[in-house]
Amino acid sequence: MERIYFNQGIAMPLDKSGSAQSVGKNIKAEMKAGKPKKQAVAIALNVERDNAKGKRKAKLEEAYGRFLGERDK
Repeated sequence: MERIYFNQGIAMPLDKSGSAQSVGKNIKAEMKAGKPKKQAVAIALNVERDNAKGKRKAKLEEAYGRFLGERDK
C-alpha cells in the first residue's frame, strides 16, 4: 500500500528511495499531515526498510530483527 499525504489539497506520495535523507523528508511529510511524531517516524522507517536495497537493506533488517527480539523479552 502506498502512503500518501495531502499538501495544500494535493495527494503526494512519500519518497521511496530508501536513503537516510528520504526518511527525514517522509517524517516531515507525515507530521505535516497531522501524524504524531512517533507514528511519523515509524511510518518513515518502515518505508525505508521496504525500499532499501543491497547492504543497506540487510543492515536495516538485522537492526529491526534485534529490535523485535528485545521488545519480546
